[in-house]
This record gives sequence, C-alpha cells and structure tokens, in this order.
Amino acid sequence: MLTFALDTSTPSPSLAITRGDALLGELWLGPEPGAGRRVLEGAHHLLAALDVDFRALERIVVGVGPGGFTGLRIGLATADALGQSIGCAVIGVVSLEALAVGLAETVAVGTLVVPAHDARRRELFAAAYRVGPGAELTEVVPPLALGPAPLADRLRILAGADAPIIAVGSGAIVGGEAFRAAGIEVPPAGYAVHRLRAAALIARIRAGAGRSTEPIYARLPDAEVNRRHAAGEGA
Repeated sequence: MLTFALDTSTPSPSLAITRGDALLGELWLGPEPGAGRRVLEGAHHLLAALDVDFRALERIVVGVGPGGFTGLRIGLATADALGQSIGCAVIGVVSLEALAVGLAETVAVGTLVVPAHDARRRELFAAAYRVGPGAELTEVVPPLALGPAPLADRLRILAGADAPIIAVGSGAIVGGEAFRAAGIEVPPAGYAVHRLRAAALIARIRAGAGRSTEPIYARLPDAEVNRRHAAGEGA
C-alpha cells in the first residue's frame, strides 16, 4: 500500500512516503514561518523527487498531536484535503506515540519511555509508555500539558525507584534539568531519537494504533488563554 504521512505537531514538520513496509523517502521542514504553504510545497517536492503521482496514494496518515493549535490544524487540513481530492482514507495517530517508537526499539523491556514536545508557557506536551516485547507500547500516562518538575515527579512515582525512564524530544531537552534530578535519562541534544519521524506514524498504524483525525490539544490555545486573561476569567 502506498502511504503518505505527515506530522505538524512540532515547528519542524515531518513528511514520509512508504510502499508496504519499505520507506521510499522522508523530509523534514525547518521551523520557518509560513508552515501551511511549506507543508504543501514539501509534499509536492517529496512526491516529485520519488516520481510518485499523488493520485496513486492509497492512504494518508496524520499526526493528531498534542501540539500547537495552528500547526495541528494545518496538518489535519492538508491531510483531509489530499484525502478528499483522491478519495483515500485519512487516519490519525498520536504524535507522541510516533516519537516514542524509535527509542522503544532500542531499550530494554519494562523501560518507561517519555516522548515530550516543548509546549512553551513553561510546560511540556508529554505522555509515557511502557515498552513491552517487540517494542510494543502500553500507555501509562495519556497525552497532557504539564511543567517539567511535576511531570518528572509523577513519572518517578509511577515507575518506581529503580525502574529505567528515558525522555526524548524537544520537551526532554527543555526539561532536562528537572528530569535528570528525578533520575530520568535524557539523551544528548542532537541525537536522532529527539526527532519525530512521520514514517513512525505509519509504524503505529501497523501496530493497530490508528484513530480518528480529531486533534489532541491537551490545553487551550494561546489566543483563548489571552482572551480569558484579558476578560479576567483566568485560564
């Protein structure tokens, strides 16, 4: 099956195309302005580079977050528009699960893997998964938005005193001090495990983790928070 995947839950969108289990190509876009235009341009560039006609796509997979409000809406709108134009299925995957996939394949069974994005406002978008045989992921903490220190404390309590915990993603880098203080390992910045791969979204589909394309925001968008503060309503 020819599948196109995209994730816009981070400032650097990721795109990939697979045929069956084979990765044909992937592309990351830098965190420049104009994400909506760049995602469509990136998709056309990747398809052209692989000599794939978008009308030949049989499935589209999109990350549903959590992530920034605008970024998620752009990715979902792009996926839905492509799916409608060629009449193929559009399937959602939790973006944080895709971030956890690469690490899960390299750690011991029983490890608690914590994928996290920098959510700003001194918070992280994060979740936690227990790694089982065959790199199977079992959700322990569902996607949420929380500060690094309270998240680290919660994870250590859940995992137990000696259980290994590893955090990855931009949120792990931002919250590294609080994580390390709680005995949570954070690979050095620049390691590939911190980068979300759109191809991992497809891997989650194969594992039976597909879902609707309803976005996961985990918290109110910035505009709504600012409106409530201005109105004296609180967040």
